[in-house]
Amino acid sequence: MRMPNAHAECAWRVRIANAHGFCDAAPRPSSAVSILCSPARPGTAVELKFHPGLPLVKVNAGSQPEAAAPMRASHVSQSLDVRKVPAAELLVALAVLLSAYVSILLTHVSGGITLFWPANGIAAATLMRLPQIRWASAAVLIWLALLGALLLSHHDWPTALEFASVNGAEIALQAAAFRILWVFPFPEITILQAVGVTAVSGVLVPGLVALGAGLLLETHPGMAYADGVRQWWSSHTIGACLVGPSIVLFSVERWERLVRRPYRLQNSLMLFLILLGSFLLIRYTRFPFVTIGALLFIGAFRLEALGASVAGLATGLLIMALWIVGIRPVGLEGSPATGTLIDLPALALLAALMPPVTVGIGAAARRTTLRALRMSERRFRESIAHSPIGMLIADLDGTWTYSNVALQKMLGYTAEELRSLPPGGPSIQEEWASTEARRQKLISGESDFYEVDRRFRHKDGHWVWTHVAVSLLRNEDGSPQHLLAQIESLEARLTAEAALAEERERLRVTLNSISDAVVTLDAGMRIDFINESAQRLLGLDADAARQRRIDEVIHLTDPNTSKSVVSLATLAALHGKVMRRDSPCILHRPDGMTCYVSDSASPLLDTSGHVTGIVLALRDATADVERTRELRHRATYDPLTGLVNRAEFQQRLRDAFRKARHLDRPGALLAIDLDRFKALNDEAGHAAGDAMLRQVAEACRIHVRSSDTVARLGGDEFAIILDNCSGKSVDAISEKILRALNPIEIEWEGTRRRVGASIGVSVVTGEMVSESDWMEAADKACYQAKAQGRGRIQVARV
Repeated sequence: MRMPNAHAECAWRVRIANAHGFCDAAPRPSSAVSILCSPARPGTAVELKFHPGLPLVKVNAGSQPEAAAPMRASHVSQSLDVRKVPAAELLVALAVLLSAYVSILLTHVSGGITLFWPANGIAAATLMRLPQIRWASAAVLIWLALLGALLLSHHDWPTALEFASVNGAEIALQAAAFRILWVFPFPEITILQAVGVTAVSGVLVPGLVALGAGLLLETHPGMAYADGVRQWWSSHTIGACLVGPSIVLFSVERWERLVRRPYRLQNSLMLFLILLGSFLLIRYTRFPFVTIGALLFIGAFRLEALGASVAGLATGLLIMALWIVGIRPVGLEGSPATGTLIDLPALALLAALMPPVTVGIGAAARRTTLRALRMSERRFRESIAHSPIGMLIADLDGTWTYSNVALQKMLGYTAEELRSLPPGGPSIQEEWASTEARRQKLISGESDFYEVDRRFRHKDGHWVWTHVAVSLLRNEDGSPQHLLAQIESLEARLTAEAALAEERERLRVTLNSISDAVVTLDAGMRIDFINESAQRLLGLDADAARQRRIDEVIHLTDPNTSKSVVSLATLAALHGKVMRRDSPCILHRPDGMTCYVSDSASPLLDTSGHVTGIVLALRDATADVERTRELRHRATYDPLTGLVNRAEFQQRLRDAFRKARHLDRPGALLAIDLDRFKALNDEAGHAAGDAMLRQVAEACRIHVRSSDTVARLGGDEFAIILDNCSGKSVDAISEKILRALNPIEIEWEGTRRRVGASIGVSVVTGEMVSESDWMEAADKACYQAKAQGRGRIQVARV
C-alpha cells in the first residue's frame, strides 16, 4: 500500500477497521506517520506507523514495534482531503463581521467611535483557544471581516482600511501574547493566569493600541486626542473583558455540567435572578454596580468558571441594553435618554463583572481538587480495608494506629485493642527490638522497604507466624509520617469448628467495643445479645433486657406525628433483607427520657435462606437532628433581626399568592423602606444602624398577627405578608406599623437617633400573573410613598 508523503501540502486521513477497533489519523511533521487507534476493548490501544516506502509497522502500547499482518484493500482506505475551504477560520471571521457590524449600528456615536467593540475580543480569544487555526488564513479573513463591517456601516475606503488594520494589529498582539509568549492550558487556567490574560489582552494591549488609534481619531472623526484614546480603550476593553472569558473558559465538559440535570433548572434560575436583580438595581438604586458584583459573586460559587463568565456576559449586555434604551440608575435621569453608551461608567462595570469570574475559577478548581482528594482517599482506604491480607498503619515508634479486618481476624483483636497495645503489637518486645536497625534505615531513606518473618501472639495466646513487608508513608514535604505493613499469615487455617467459635467471640468483643448500639434477636424476636452501647442508649443492663421481646424494650415514635413507627426488625424478618429508616425517630427509654435515633435491621440467614435472627443497630442521632435544625434556621432567618430572610420570604410569598388566587383568599403585601437610615449609618456607624434595624424588626413583629410573615429583604428593606387578611384589617395593621415606625428612636452613645419609614401596600388582584407582579406593585407603591414626602402609606393602584 502506497502512502502519501508526510510533508505533502495537504491533509489526508486514514481509517482502519480491524480487530482493534476503528481509528482516524492525520500526518505528523515527520517522515513517519503515526495513527493511535481507539480500542474496541479497554487496554488494547494500538499505534500504526507508516513510513514512506516502508512496510506498515504496528506498535502496541508498552511493547516493541512489530510488523503488522498484511491487510487487504477492504481493510484500509485512504482519501485525500485537501483543505481548500478553511471552515474554522471562516466561522471566526463571520463572528467578527457580525459582532463588529451590530456594535457599530447600536453603539456608534456621531462624531465619535463605537462605544462597545467585542469583535477584537472574540477573534483574540478564539485564536488563543484554538491553536490549530492557521495564522495566515485567519489573519486575512479577520482583516477582511473588519473591513467589511466598516464599509457596510458607510465608512469610506481609506478610513475603513486604516481602522481595520489597527484593529487587526490589536488582535494579533492579544493572540500572540498567549500563543507565543505565555502558553496557558486553556480552559483549565488558574486565577493568576486568568488575571494575566485579562490584564494583558483585556487592558494593556487595548490601551497601547489606543495611544496610536487616538491619532487616527483626531484626523477622521475630529475627536480630541485624549477623548479618542479614552473611548477607544474603554470600548475595546469592555468588549474583550465581556466576551473573552466565556470563550477562553469554554469546554464541552463544563458546558454539559451547567446544563446537566438536575443542575439545568438551578443554574437557569440563578442566571435569571442575577439578571432580574441587575435590572432592579439599575432601575431603582443610585449605586448599583457594587451590589451587581455581589450578585455575580454569589452566582459564581454555584456556576463555577464558565457559568460565571456567561453570567457576567449576560449581565454586561443587559446593562448596556438598559443604558441604550434610557434606563439609568437613580440620579442619572438627566443623562442622554437613549441610543448612547457615552456616559456608561466603564471601570465600575468591569469592576462588577470581572472579579466574579476569578471566584468561579477558584470554585471550580476547589471542587475539582476536593473531588480528586476524596476519590484518592476513598481508593486508599478501600484498598486497605478490603485487602485479603492483613494491612497495618503504625506510628514511627511502632504503635499500631490502624488495622484492617483481615489483620484483626488473623490476630483475634479488635481495632481498639490493637491501638491500645505497646509498640510492636502483640509480640515479644525483644523480637520487635531486633528490627530497629531496618526500621531506622527505612525512616532515614536508606531503603525503600524491608521484609521479615515475625510471630505475633494471638489473642487466645497461641503464636501466629507471619511474613511482614514494611514500607513508609511520607508527607507532601517528604518527611516520614507512618509505617505501612502488609502482614500475611503463614499458619494453616484452623478447623471449621474452632474458627466458628473464635469468630463468635471476636464478634461479641467487637460489638461491645463499637459506639453504635447493637441488639441481636432470635427468630422469636427476643433479645439474645445487647452490647454496652445499647445498654447505655436504652438505659437497661444486659440481664434485664435478655430474652425480652424487642417491642417491650424499644419504643420508637415518629417525631412529626407522635405515633409509633413500624418495627424494622419485623420488616427485615418478613422480607429477608436489610431495612433502614429514612429519617431519625424518637426513642422512649424506660426512665422517661427521650432521644433521637437512626436504626437499621439486618436479617441473619442460614444456608437455606431462612431467617434465624435479626441484628438491630441504633445510633444516637440527637446531635445530628439539632445540627440540622440549626442549619435550617440559619438558612431561612436573618441573623441580625431574627426575621425571615429573602429566600424564605420568596417561598412564603409564592405560597400566599397561590392561596389567594386558587382559594380566593384575601392577601396583602407591605413593602417597607426606612427613611434617613443611610444618614444614621453615616453619622453613628453601622453598629447603630444594626441596633435600629433590630428595633424596626421588633416594632413590625409586635403589630402583626401570628399568621403573618415579617421579613428583612436586605439593607433597610422590610416586607410583611398579610395572609388571609381583609381590607379593613390591612388598613389597621398598616396604620399601626406606620405609627410605630414614624418616628422610631434608639438611644446611641447618649444621643437619640430616629428614622422613619415609607410603606407600600399591594393587595392581590386578578390582573396579577405571579407573585413577582405582587411584589413589584408593593415596591412601586413604596417608592411613590417616599416620593410624596416619606413617612406615609401608599396603596398600589391596579
